[in-house]
Amino acid sequence: MMSRSGTLSVDHPRTHSGGPCLLFLLAVLFQPHTSFAFVTPDHQHHKGNLNVGIKQTSQSTLEPSDEDILKEIDRKHYNDAIKLCSYLASEAITSVGDKLHECDTTKAYHSPTNTVLSDEAINTLRTTAQSYFEKRRENNHRAWGMEKVELGELLVSTDDVGWKKELDDALTQNIYPLIRSGWPTHDALSLPNNTIVKKEYHQHPVLTVTSATVVAGCGFPSTQATLTTLERDAGLFVVHIDLGNDDQVANTAVMGALYLESLTAGCEVQSNPIVGPLKPGQMVVHRSIERTSAIVVPSDIQSLEQQNKKSSLDTSLRRQILKAAESTRHYALRLVVTTKIESNDETDISEAPSEERSYRLRTFSRLLSSRMRYLTLASELDPFSSDIHFWLGFDFLAKSSPDNQLGVHQQLSDIDKAVFHLEKAASLCPTDARVHFQLAATLKAKLEWEKRLLTEQADGDAESVYLTRVADALERSVQLGSAAVRVCATDTSDLSITLSTLAETRCKMGEFEEALNIIDKWAECGSLRSALAIEDRSHKLHSRIPSYKWIQTQGYEEDIHKSILNRRDVAVATVGDVRVFEPEDISLLRAAADKHFAQAAGKQTSRYTMQYEGNILYLFCPFFSK
Repeated sequence: MMSRSGTLSVDHPRTHSGGPCLLFLLAVLFQPHTSFAFVTPDHQHHKGNLNVGIKQTSQSTLEPSDEDILKEIDRKHYNDAIKLCSYLASEAITSVGDKLHECDTTKAYHSPTNTVLSDEAINTLRTTAQSYFEKRRENNHRAWGMEKVELGELLVSTDDVGWKKELDDALTQNIYPLIRSGWPTHDALSLPNNTIVKKEYHQHPVLTVTSATVVAGCGFPSTQATLTTLERDAGLFVVHIDLGNDDQVANTAVMGALYLESLTAGCEVQSNPIVGPLKPGQMVVHRSIERTSAIVVPSDIQSLEQQNKKSSLDTSLRRQILKAAESTRHYALRLVVTTKIESNDETDISEAPSEERSYRLRTFSRLLSSRMRYLTLASELDPFSSDIHFWLGFDFLAKSSPDNQLGVHQQLSDIDKAVFHLEKAASLCPTDARVHFQLAATLKAKLEWEKRLLTEQADGDAESVYLTRVADALERSVQLGSAAVRVCATDTSDLSITLSTLAETRCKMGEFEEALNIIDKWAECGSLRSALAIEDRSHKLHSRIPSYKWIQTQGYEEDIHKSILNRRDVAVATVGDVRVFEPEDISLLRAAADKHFAQAAGKQTSRYTMQYEGNILYLFCPFFSK
């Protein structure tokens, strides 16, 4: 989900006013995990199941050896790949390199325009899932929200399983060949290091499904626009197949889409991070390391994007996406794909792919006291995993907390390691907003520790350099976070914290004008509704809406052109004779104010305006700017 903040968003750990100690506690209490929509039960319980196997393989030592841990991970991966989705077809090839598709191997995803399931199969899957969810809500008195069900449960809950053959054909004829053609150099598609190829035929790794779920979301008032949280997935590859929705509202078609974080590349984040809109039956295939969120969008989103102002968060595009989300419930099929090498000898199990090994190490180690050891091992297995470097940096920062009672030099050494890993994570995955925020927090901590080691005549230039690096990292985090908020892929909680921290940093740098501009953005972020208000849901056209103009500050630069550019919008004034309040509204407000003032007897009414009741009548309506 990982959300990155130290708020209720549990998947994005972040330091804030509580410092590294609170950050560490959040890491322990709110363990990061894969999006619930498509994690298999075994994936959710790596820690317990893995520990049992490790104890059985190493009875003589308190701590299992690295070899024992990896052998147990390999065994778990083998069992999951063989058993979890055995009802779906695996790849059937006689040699590595069968390519049936022409693909651009540099792309982060592949989404053929042709559908892989028929309309009949799509409707059957969707209606079966709908009935399952309705029955479960009725039995458990559950509210609507994001829902998921294992495909195997749907298979046994209905007699109409004609869709299964179509899905098997889609896997063997389209999906598996597309993966091999799209990522031909992926190390998981070749023989692992510990495999000895004998003279006789030896089976190569074949692709198989290890998790299959149907997810549903939206379709009720105040809903979010997401079917799954913004997060990376288990396995090696993910196949997202849109299953459509049940109806259309107000003649506006609602379609599925996929928010792909890595598409927000570029310094100005002007690229389109949305893959879609997707037709029912159309698929998107991407690597599991990509952070994605399944969302719903209006069918005319491409034209809306052209009208969207990149500098603003609250745009017509965002409101139209929320309207689409409220109008109907949407469904999608999610398949997690990995590789397997079948063996008749249970004692001769091949190595799991390095991505699988590092992911499982990171997942099950989060609540262990020795997690640093397992994360370090994971980084050795998969040195190009930004996720592992992110968590190593996070844990080294937590280790440098003053509560750990280590020496200053040792804590500064841990912070240096945190900076190294977070900079590495940022270079491997420059579009992850969490990484840039955490890097900024670590640089701030490093600056504070170095101040403790220096005399009162600290080097002001060094501090300026650190603050500049902090501000740059926060600016990048704001750019990336804003891209997700604009299309409703995430809420505003993380972005608000980042903007607040950036404004504080700019103040420390003495850049007060820039800090005020950032506070404007923070205010806009805080004023955004997570769901639609009543007036936004109405389809009635309002013919008489007051027009307004901005009241601006006067610039103080000698250059008149710079002075005009640096003027800030501080308030608005209506223009023309269209009223904001009708006479009836004004009468009601005055009557309510008179009654309240009579009861207050001169008590202070606002700690912001310093006005006192009974002295003067003000109608004070606070709004955030822009």
